[in-house]
Amino acid sequence: MLHLGSIGDTSLDVDVSFLILCVFFVAMNYDANQGIQYALVWIPVVFASVLIHELAHAAMIAILGFGSSQIVLGGMGGVTMNRRDARPWQDLLISLAGPLSSFALMGMSLYAMGHYIAVYRDPMLNALVPRMAAANYFWGMFNLIPLSPLDGGHATREFFRIFLSERLSFVIATWVGLIVGIGVVVWGLLTRDVFIALFVGWLVYAAYERWQYFRKHGIPGD
Repeated sequence: MLHLGSIGDTSLDVDVSFLILCVFFVAMNYDANQGIQYALVWIPVVFASVLIHELAHAAMIAILGFGSSQIVLGGMGGVTMNRRDARPWQDLLISLAGPLSSFALMGMSLYAMGHYIAVYRDPMLNALVPRMAAANYFWGMFNLIPLSPLDGGHATREFFRIFLSERLSFVIATWVGLIVGIGVVVWGLLTRDVFIALFVGWLVYAAYERWQYFRKHGIPGD
C-alpha cells in the first residue's frame, strides 16, 4: 500500500492492484499503429476518473457531518472508508454522489470536446478528453448496477430502508440486483463484452451467496 498524502482531510492510498488495473487498460488499448503514448493516456484517465468519483463520496460524507475519510484506490476502482452512523437517506446520498460526479466529469469532457479541442488541435488532448468522457460514462453507469459492493447496490438498499424494515429492504435489493445483474451478464455475452459478463457474473454469484447466507443466518455485512 502506497500512501500518496491527503486532499484536505481525506487520506489517499493506492494499492498495488490499482497499478495492475492501469496496466490492464493500457494493454487493452495498445495499438501498434498509433504508438504506446496513446495507450498510456489511459493511466491519467483511470486515475483521475476513479479519484474524483471517490472524492465525491468523501465530500458528501463531510457535508453530512461525518468527518474525514480514507480513500484507497485498488483493482476494483476505489473505496471510501469512514466510520459513520448514517441514516438511510444519508447513505443514499453518499452512494449516489460518486456516479453523479462521474456523469458531471463526462459532461465537462464533452463540453471541452465541442469548444476547445477543435480550436487547439493538440493530438494528446484529442486522445485524452474523449477517453475521459467515455471512461466516466462507463464508470458512472457501471456503478449504478444494483449489486453490492457497487454504489447502485448500496443505493438500492438504502432507498428501500427509508420506507421499509432493514430485513425487507435487503430482500428487495438483493433480488433487484440479481435480476438486473443477470440481464447485464446476458447483454455482455450477446455483445461479446467478456469483461463485463465475467465481472458482473462474479458480482451476481456473490449476491446469490449473500442470499443463501441470509436464509440461514440473517442479514450479512457488506
